[in-house]
Amino acid sequence: MNPLKVIEQRFPDRPLWDPLLKVLPEKSVAQFMFMGEVLCESATRIFLYKHIWSRRYINLDQHGQAYQFHASEHGSHYVPVELSEALRRASSF
Repeated sequence: MNPLKVIEQRFPDRPLWDPLLKVLPEKSVAQFMFMGEVLCESATRIFLYKHIWSRRYINLDQHGQAYQFHASEHGSHYVPVELSEALRRASSF
């Protein structure tokens, strides 16, 4: 998969937990805060969750695919990563 360019960031009134619930048990979801969503090219929506202790993010699309955020002089984009790596990064101190 290629990097996805960010088109718009949104901050919905209500959190959307479904993507995180696809990859974690419900009791573990309580360790995260919903921070918003990003609309990327090809209409991919990426949901942003911040771990309450590590303060690190896990970014997931609606199917549970994980992404890592990258910013450069060419703009912001999200790169697909392995779910296990994204979970490890988000929960490590």
